[in-house]
Amino acid sequence: MKNIYHIISVMAFAGLVFISCDDSTIELDPIGDTEAGFFQTEEQMNQAALGIYQKVTFFYTFRGGPNNFLQAIWQLPSDDLTTEANHPHEFFVGLNGNNGQLNAFYRFSYQLIARANTLLEKIEENGSFAYENQPELMDYHRGEALFLRAWMYFRLWNTYGTAPLVTDRIIALENAFPPNSEGTELLDQAILDLEEAAQILPESWDDANKGRVTRNSALGLRGKALVFRGTVTANNSDFTAAIQDFDAISGISLAPNYGDNFNAAIENNDESLFEFQANNQTALNNVFLDNDSFAVVGDIGAYYGHFVRRPSWVGNTVYSATSSLINEFEAGDPRINYVLDPEPDQVTNVVKYIRDGNWTNPPGGPNGSSRNNPRILRYADVLLLKAEAIVRSGGNLPEAVAILNQIRERARMSVENGETSPVPADYMLAGNGENTVLEWIFKERRMELACEEGHRWYDLRRRHLAGEIDLKSWDFDSKRIDLEFEDYHVNFPLPEIEVIENENLNQNTGY
Repeated sequence: MKNIYHIISVMAFAGLVFISCDDSTIELDPIGDTEAGFFQTEEQMNQAALGIYQKVTFFYTFRGGPNNFLQAIWQLPSDDLTTEANHPHEFFVGLNGNNGQLNAFYRFSYQLIARANTLLEKIEENGSFAYENQPELMDYHRGEALFLRAWMYFRLWNTYGTAPLVTDRIIALENAFPPNSEGTELLDQAILDLEEAAQILPESWDDANKGRVTRNSALGLRGKALVFRGTVTANNSDFTAAIQDFDAISGISLAPNYGDNFNAAIENNDESLFEFQANNQTALNNVFLDNDSFAVVGDIGAYYGHFVRRPSWVGNTVYSATSSLINEFEAGDPRINYVLDPEPDQVTNVVKYIRDGNWTNPPGGPNGSSRNNPRILRYADVLLLKAEAIVRSGGNLPEAVAILNQIRERARMSVENGETSPVPADYMLAGNGENTVLEWIFKERRMELACEEGHRWYDLRRRHLAGEIDLKSWDFDSKRIDLEFEDYHVNFPLPEIEVIENENLNQNTGY
């Protein structure tokens, strides 16, 4: 699906063009597509579905400045990465409702949700005739819209805690000011959407559409959302439901080598459940162009320049692995060579996704943009969540430990010369109880998923909400001496402009 961003046309998501009305113009046909003439065929419906995926681009590209790219929101607020730059997501004190990255994240999230809701509406209205030649696509497209909307609600809950829940297309002004969600309502909706998506998405796609979400994708993300909700609500049934979802995943396995998951030549592999399909233009990428202006296409690669100081003028905006993360790995664990450059005092010490190059504009990838797909959800994450769900639901501890050892066995087999390492050795239960096994799981999650999709911050956040850990006294191992975490920082501030203009929307506590 690497070429999907090249074929998005002006759908109903584009703005209206106004021209003056007189006798010479009033009967003219509109320039380009209009909503009234769109959503009529499988091809148009498919373009609309791909238009939802296209919005994912906005979360992973450079966006033209050292404080504009959005990865800071989910990568910096943990003990895995640190920076000398002025990113309030790391030291928390400077967070407020005018933060540009948080405001962009919010805006892009609801743009993606709006695209999903529009397609869902049009499937209901036009599905009976639009899918005349390929009726199976109607369910597939509905499943994709539900999955992507659910993924967005999962991310919104992990970022703001509360944000509007919008499940219908907004076309009337009186519906344009939705209130805050409450509690876990964002997760609740994601779980419902994914339940339906898992029933109607295909088992797989053909090679031309590889990378589109499948039944396994929906089952994996639903199980993850259930584990997160169960953590903060202490609802045992969420864990048992998550285990059922994880067990229903089929035809997928861990990649033979850990590094296969971060190699651009082995994207969408057997371990993959959902990836951003990064690519490059036929000409050089232009990170300053807006991808929503359909006359031009800007950067469609994935930005990793914050790990390598690219472009060079971003200065100290470099994300470095903390000593805490480096020291988490046992000496000899083959995974460290795919994640980190352990050379002491090395600032650019994160190599995951970039050790093999694959820059979109070589030589040197000056913009820090890569063809290498960020792996948003992979099977190792799912397996570790299953082990966690087993422990939290009072299940079979040996089974949970066996899953951990499956992850560690793959790590041992990931030596670059094809040999096998004795490290990391299997965990031995040997009388250890649930609390110990749970800590093993979070240690393994930290190493296995390091520097990827904000896994560490999301795990710390939900455990703090559950009262299992206290981030106020946590050692974030930050370069920022002004870091000061308070309880309310688990929810980042909503955009102040949204709070001002929407009388039904309240700012998060503390901001």
